[in-house]
Formats: sequence, structure tokens, C-alpha cells
Amino acid sequence: MLKVSKKTISEKFFDSGSIFLNYENKKNILKVDIKKIKNEFNKKGILLLRNFDLDIKKINQFTDKFTIAYANDAIRRKKRFNKNNIRNVDSGLMRIDLHSEASFSPSVPDIIWFICLKPPINKGGRTIICDGVKLWNSLALDTKEFFLKNLIKYKLSIPFENNIFNKKRRKWLLPYPGVENCFIDYKKSKIEFDYSRYAVNRTRYIDQLSFANHLFVTLKSEPQILKRSLKNGKKIPKKILNEIKNKSELLTYKHSWKKYDMFMIDNNRFLHGREEISKNDVRDIVIIQTLKAKF
Repeated sequence: MLKVSKKTISEKFFDSGSIFLNYENKKNILKVDIKKIKNEFNKKGILLLRNFDLDIKKINQFTDKFTIAYANDAIRRKKRFNKNNIRNVDSGLMRIDLHSEASFSPSVPDIIWFICLKPPINKGGRTIICDGVKLWNSLALDTKEFFLKNLIKYKLSIPFENNIFNKKRRKWLLPYPGVENCFIDYKKSKIEFDYSRYAVNRTRYIDQLSFANHLFVTLKSEPQILKRSLKNGKKIPKKILNEIKNKSELLTYKHSWKKYDMFMIDNNRFLHGREEISKNDVRDIVIIQTLKAKF
């Protein structure tokens, strides 16, 4: 079994989130003690595996050890290496604000994996990460009460693969709690519905509340979200949003990538995003989404 050294990323940001570094020139990630990885992940919710000699086969074999089912982001992101579960991260160069992956939808992945195939060569392009538990604990009491009382409603239009174009738009059943007003539009190849959920949730691996949601991503970078509001249709007060932005800036870690860095992230706890990417940069990051974890 391959031994790994363990170092802290930053206690300020992650409550001792660990970096796992291989040593003794052994680089086969498939020889890492999976039980230890799971135990560390259960406690800390985020791991960075660094200095392993990865290839696509090894990446898939490794993530399979933790995964019952993968999220298939078939339309939204470009498939890589002819693998349905390996996708490009968001295209374009714009900054992506903090969010929990797919937290605007009923199908939220348990774990997300980011793998760096080519790190940025220019300034910018760092991935930003914030612990939603730390963020929630930092908020004022009246802000917490506001989010515990109010649901967030997302008006969505989700594309799907379709070869039927002669049917009219009609009502559709999407059997998830929080889903309303669901329609399928065959001509547009889209499913349209309203989805309501709390901005705060109980984490999967530790019994704490986490502020992990999709409140701050601009709708320009998330075309699936047509509108975002409180369940009653009102906007979230700017005072509350400003407080969260200010607190999150103090708690956000900015990761400078190295080739073959692999992040394993509890998507119910942590928010992530990215800095703006420089024009003509070579940054190449792929994402894998474990929809349902084995543990």
C-alpha cells in the first residue's frame, strides 16, 4: 500500500484540510489506502492529491472506488476523452463566483473532482474555494434566521438530448421535492420548471449546517437559470448579500494549480469558483461529478 505524507492546506480556510503528497518516487494513485482517504474526507470534506502520475484510466479507476453513479452533464459541458463522466469545466474566460455545483437543481452531486491537465501560465485562473460551514458560522444571527425561514426559487430551463421535434410543449412530471410548474418543450429540447430549496443545508459527512448554494453566480454564466428569487418572488435584501460577500472574501482560498493536482470536494459543504482567465492561456481543468457516493 502506498504511504502518503499529510500536510495542512490552511486552517484559516479549511479546518485542516489535507494535502496528500506521495513520496519515495511511487506515483501510482491506485495504491493509496482508500479507507484512509475516506476517513480524512469524512472529517474535512476536501482533499488535494498532488504529485501522482495520472492518466485517464487511472483517474476513472480511482474515482470509481468512491462512486455509485456519476452525474451526466451531457449538454452543458463538452465531453473529454470520449468519457461521459469527464467534462470540461465552464468555458470562457470570465470569473465564476462561489457556488456549490448544480445546487440550483434537484440533482446535486455528493462529490466533485477537479483534475488539472495543464495549469495556467499567466496571472489569474486560480480556483477559489470556500468552506460553507465556516461561512455559515460567520454570519449574523438575523441573517441565519432569514435563510432558515426563506426558500430560494430557481426558474430553470434545462437542455436535454432529443430526437423528437414534432410534439408540442406540455406538462411534465419531475418527481423531486421542491419542483413545480414543470413542462417539456420538444422543439427547444428543454425541460422547464421552478425549483425551490434552502440556501443552507445539512452536510452529508459531518452533522453541521453549510451555506452551500447558487446565490452568487451571475445568470450570464449559468444560462440554465432564467430567474432567481425568494420563494415569494421577492429579492434577497442587498444588506444580507453584501454581508455574505464580505464574509466569504475573508474565508476564500485561492488555489494555484500544478499539473495533475486532483481535488476531491464535498459538494454539500464547499463552494468553489474561479478567477478570470487570461486571454490565450492554456489552463485545462476537467471535472468529474459523483452524483451518489459509496460512503
